Amino acid sequence: MRPGTVCSVLHDHPQYEHTNVTGTRNVLKLAQYLNIKRFIFSSSLAASRFNSSPDQFLDELSPPDANYPYARSKRKAEEMIRNYSTLFPCTILRFAAVYSDWCEYPPLFVFLSTWLSNKWNARVLGGKGESGITYIHITDLTKMIQSVLKQSDNLPRLATYVASPSGTVTHNELYEAATKYFYGRPRKAIRMPKIIALPGIIARTALGDLIGERPFERPWMMKYIDKKLVVNAAQTYKTLSWETSPRNDILRRLLFMIENMKNHYVDWTVKNETALRRISTRFNVKAYEVMMRHRNFIINKMVDHIYSENKREEFEHYRAMDKLVVKWYLTMLYQLMATSIKVGDRILIRKYTQAIAVRRYKSGFPADEVVRFLSDFEKIMLSELLIDPEAQETREQLFTAVSIGIQLSIDEIEESFEMFESDSAGLVQLPEFLPSLQNVGSLKKVITDLEDTFFDSLEHDLSRDIEFIHEQIQHSE
Repeated sequence: MRPGTVCSVLHDHPQYEHTNVTGTRNVLKLAQYLNIKRFIFSSSLAASRFNSSPDQFLDELSPPDANYPYARSKRKAEEMIRNYSTLFPCTILRFAAVYSDWCEYPPLFVFLSTWLSNKWNARVLGGKGESGITYIHITDLTKMIQSVLKQSDNLPRLATYVASPSGTVTHNELYEAATKYFYGRPRKAIRMPKIIALPGIIARTALGDLIGERPFERPWMMKYIDKKLVVNAAQTYKTLSWETSPRNDILRRLLFMIENMKNHYVDWTVKNETALRRISTRFNVKAYEVMMRHRNFIINKMVDHIYSENKREEFEHYRAMDKLVVKWYLTMLYQLMATSIKVGDRILIRKYTQAIAVRRYKSGFPADEVVRFLSDFEKIMLSELLIDPEAQETREQLFTAVSIGIQLSIDEIEESFEMFESDSAGLVQLPEFLPSLQNVGSLKKVITDLEDTFFDSLEHDLSRDIEFIHEQIQHSE
């Protein structure tokens, strides 16, 4: 759960108790045996009640007194921190909404995706547009944590600090800045009174339940329309000799976000959809199960496609490879696609594609043949996956996840080939990730190298996937 996710934490979810309470308790129990210097706990400003009047502020002394599941779980965790502070020094940091130049804060991503689109509600703001919270750039948050560590010996044994700028930022301000940067001038917003917004959201949610596409907004969010979370971080700034940088103000950094969205749309989408997936893993697990169920059939269908007579010219270089080797490459790519969807992180696909690009270029493949290989593989995957009855509930999400994964690979191939062709002499300096594949027996070495290169940090479920590939190779030998 990303700290400070105000719009996402109000709905009940058992993971709040599991992560924020049980998980924190387990870490605290272990910490008492490790002779740690200081325990730093990431709490959230969203755990405190919104200000009831314009002259009220949240500061270091404000209690985590909001009455919804996420806030209650953070309150329990902070109480445990206080108890354990008798054993070792503890610091509680209450985060604002954390974002980067790629956004990576789910509610803001949804806002921008709506406001900067041609959707019917692109200009609609709830209430008077005065709903407001605070945002902290990831670089400012990193510096704050470094400051806590640096000054640890001089800090109290237990203290709470506010990881946030002072003040608040309203939807009106965000909308004006975002549309100005995107369109060249601010667009006029349509403000929807709460009395109209509530029945509208109820109707949209009901319709979404019927068609399997629920909107981001939920009826329970309506009671927070035009409410503000206003912060006074002066005491934190003074104590830690730290403060947020003016250049990292959210209204200034929106320019960088929007430039990244315009110029690197695939990366932008990948990063932000990953953040959204962390909120709900139900789709990830179901999509993975669907992909595993059709794995062998899809791979065999793609192999037949490549070696069919009418594809002789289109896949000239692939057809020159050992057929079993081609099948193995397809298996690895498919497994990476499925596992990346399951864990919500496509970095594996990018790294694998970067390595493959080197081999394909050195083997004389033209870029368009590799791109065609990936595009046709996408079509075959989707043609089989989307007709699975169990995929109907998340059909659109599955389509998007597979398409973005393939598009990411295509972009990496095209970019790599352009770089190689512009500086072919520099290519020899690139690491040779993959050994020469002359026969099936050499695949074991390939898998070992790939495991060492790409999978060191992945969870045990990917290890299980690699075991499958080992078994397939053993059966083929």
